[in-house]
Amino acid sequence: MFIFTLFVISHYNTVQRIHPPVKHPIGGKVQTPKGEKNLTNRTPIHVHGPGPMRMVQEVDCQQIIEGNEDYIAHASEIMNNTMFSFLNDSQIEKIALNCDKFLNTFDYSRFIVSQIELDFPIAYSIITYKDVVQTEKLLRAIYRPHNVYRIHVDRSSSPSLHNAIKAISKCLSNVFVTSKLEDVIYKGYSRLKADLNCMTDLLNYSDVKWKYLINLPAQEYPLKTNSEIVKVLQILNGTNSIESYYDKASHYRTNQTYKENYKTSKLEPTGKIKAPAPHNVTVAKGSAYGTFSRSFVEFALRNPKAMDILKWTEDTLSPDETFWTTLVFNKELGAPGIQYLASGVPNRKSWITVGVMWQSKGPTREMAKIVSLQIKIPVRDNSIKHIDVADSRDRKESFSTNDSLILSKNVD
Repeated sequence: MFIFTLFVISHYNTVQRIHPPVKHPIGGKVQTPKGEKNLTNRTPIHVHGPGPMRMVQEVDCQQIIEGNEDYIAHASEIMNNTMFSFLNDSQIEKIALNCDKFLNTFDYSRFIVSQIELDFPIAYSIITYKDVVQTEKLLRAIYRPHNVYRIHVDRSSSPSLHNAIKAISKCLSNVFVTSKLEDVIYKGYSRLKADLNCMTDLLNYSDVKWKYLINLPAQEYPLKTNSEIVKVLQILNGTNSIESYYDKASHYRTNQTYKENYKTSKLEPTGKIKAPAPHNVTVAKGSAYGTFSRSFVEFALRNPKAMDILKWTEDTLSPDETFWTTLVFNKELGAPGIQYLASGVPNRKSWITVGVMWQSKGPTREMAKIVSLQIKIPVRDNSIKHIDVADSRDRKESFSTNDSLILSKNVD
């Protein structure tokens, strides 16, 4: 599997270069660079300009985009032999304490967007527990001043991580640290709670009327532009992209109770039999990550039956991989934005968010967000075929699992 960071700007007859509103590092007051228009006034400057800078100029991204496998191998060799130097957590924090320096150093000073993007804001939930440099690079890649971002920092993470993320958030008026932080235990309810805390904050944030929410771990990275993501979300037209299927082999996750042990930082089985799920629902399996419509997020956080199911998952294993999926799988719950087949099960063709490819050697996992229009990125999984997605007006756009929005390598 080849992993590349691609920055591709879609072409418009007229593009808008906008400057993000920034927070004063003390007091959180919104500032606008002298002589520039604030994004919140909806009056960005119209200019033509180049896209973002690339760290490796000798690689021809267009050949990678077009799927030239020989060139991809060549580019991979260049990347493997190129040494990169990255700042540590404390160094990034020191820079972020001076917001002007941070915005210029990390290239947050200006962005090229279309009016379509401005009219289609997206909310992002980011879960991080280490590596400020990786978290910041993800944020910068998906950042646009008209979107909104909530970052959950594991409560048990290092002070340097907390301080650096907090300093970064003070420099950008639409980036926030989640109001309630969890001490996250892998596979425990605290992992799901971290996402729920971000989603609750994003729903309560009234300054940006976002239409979709995408949740991400800090170890993912986009291969698509904000413009391309918006185009796909417009085609989805309110439909969610949430993986959901019945898996009998996963019953061990919910047929007994589990308990988070904060002394060992592990989830431990209790041996006690778990009562059946409420409302006679079928417990489903799927990814912890997805593309959620605003109406679905409201349903998941506020519907009484959804709350009952959430409460039931608290002492199960990996509830982040069963809560959303169970809401989707059970048609009788009435979750919005779900396509069902005549048999009553979710239409898996609408699942275009995350493809997981397990490597043959070791537990390392490749995850590819499958949302795209035209750019071809090879994904070596022949078992996944072409996907069609139709919106409510029966208009069809074609998607392929070779079209990736986000590609990440989790090296844990």
